[in-house]
Amino acid sequence: MPTNTMRRAHGLKILNARHKEIRRLKREGHVAEIHGNKFWNSSFLIMDHLRRHPLAKRTRVLEIGCGWGLLGLYCAKRFGCRVHGIDADAHVLPYLQLHADVNEVKMMAEKKTFQQLTVDYLSNFDLILGADICFWDELTPVLINLMNRAQKAGVKEIMIADPCRPPFNDLSNKAQERFDEVTVVEKFLSKPVRASGEILIVNTRYN
Repeated sequence: MPTNTMRRAHGLKILNARHKEIRRLKREGHVAEIHGNKFWNSSFLIMDHLRRHPLAKRTRVLEIGCGWGLLGLYCAKRFGCRVHGIDADAHVLPYLQLHADVNEVKMMAEKKTFQQLTVDYLSNFDLILGADICFWDELTPVLINLMNRAQKAGVKEIMIADPCRPPFNDLSNKAQERFDEVTVVEKFLSKPVRASGEILIVNTRYN
């Protein structure tokens, strides 16, 4: 596999747009309709945090707005977690499956919006992860409502990373008003990518 069509980061193989399999999927009509056409740098902020604060094996992880599934794949490969992804755009899911195959891990994924994640659905997970998912103002109340349902479902923790767009800052403020145990972690990375931002960590076990 030519090195200029793939990079490695945190133990994962990540294919770029020039890779033959990525080009094949595009030719087959799998073109992202929202923003799921690549790995977003905020994913690396959460991975760096998890590297320092490892997850327990078999933690049940849901990656929301998963795109190509970098976060879920990392949790599966590094910690042996059981991972699942949802995205509103079905066209990104073949790219996730391709990367799961390349990295020899299992990650299930399906098309769902944040609003479709019911209390019953969320009860299957311990941890919810999301990177670069709060980029429109209207997503802030949607995500707050999702956090409320996650708490009712028994989800233990939610982590959302962002380069500090205004909607994310609003989400962070509202989460701190709504939940008793909220931490905001500021991150700066120089490798494997240059990235900066914050991770909003909501402990939903307490209220």
